[in-house]
Amino acid sequence: MADPFENVDAASAQMIEIIATGLETRAEDPSMLPVIDAYLEMLGVRDGGLIVDIGSGTGGVTRRIADRFPAASVVGLEPSDALTTKAKDLAGDRPNLSFAVGDGAALDLEMGCADVAILHTVLSHVKTPETLIAEAVRILRRGGTLVICDADFSKATMGVVPGDPLGSCADAFVSGAVTDAWLTGKLKPLINETGLSVEHFSVMNRVVISGMGAMTWVRMSGARLVAEGIIGQPLADALEAEYIRRADAGLLFSFLPFVTLIAKKP
Repeated sequence: MADPFENVDAASAQMIEIIATGLETRAEDPSMLPVIDAYLEMLGVRDGGLIVDIGSGTGGVTRRIADRFPAASVVGLEPSDALTTKAKDLAGDRPNLSFAVGDGAALDLEMGCADVAILHTVLSHVKTPETLIAEAVRILRRGGTLVICDADFSKATMGVVPGDPLGSCADAFVSGAVTDAWLTGKLKPLINETGLSVEHFSVMNRVVISGMGAMTWVRMSGARLVAEGIIGQPLADALEAEYIRRADAGLLFSFLPFVTLIAKKP
C-alpha cells in the first residue's frame, strides 16, 4: 500500500480532506507545540535571511515559523497542489510568508540561497530521504542550518491493552501511511554522508491524552480499510466514536516519539 503522503493529490477527495484537517490539528495541538518550539528556539536567523520549509503541507508549522522570525523571509514548498492551495488560503496577513508548489527532490531555488532549511515530518514519507536531504544541503549557504524533525513511527501506539481496537488503528496508520517507520534511527548516518556537522540530536515524546490530536490515525486507517473492503463504514464510525469517548472521559492515550536533528553546513 502506497503512503498517501507521497502523492497527496492522487488520493481521494475524502483522504485529502482528512490529511489537510489532520495537519492543521497537529500543528496547533498542545502536545505538538513543544516539539516545534524546541527547535525554533535553537535557531538564529539574521534579518533578511531566508527560511525554507520543505514539505510544508497546509502551512501550519510554516506560519508558526514566520511569526517567530518576522524579519526573515519564510517560504513553504509543498508538492501537493491541494495542500498548497489550502496553505495559501490560511496564510493570513504575513508579509514575510509565501507558499508555492515545489518538489523537495528538485527545488527551484539557487544554490546557497537559504539560511535555514527545515524538513518537518517529511522524510519518513519518502522512499529516498537522501535525495531530499541533498537538495536541502544544496540550497543552504555556508554556515546555514538544516533542521530535521520526524516521528519514530516504529514506537507509535494508541492501545492500552493487547488487542485494543484503537491500538490497531495506530498499527494500520503506520502500515498504510508511513513509508519508513524506522527513519529516525537512520538520520545521523544520512547526515554524516553530506559532510554537515550534527550540532543537536534529541527525542521528545508526544503524548496525546485529550482533544483530536491523534484522530487522524483513526480516520486515515478507517477510510483506507473501508475503501479496501476490509471493514465496513459502521465499524470505522464506531472507532471514531470510541476515540471521542475516551477523549471526553479522560481515558485517551496516544504515544509517538519525535526526533529533532540540527546540523550546520561548513
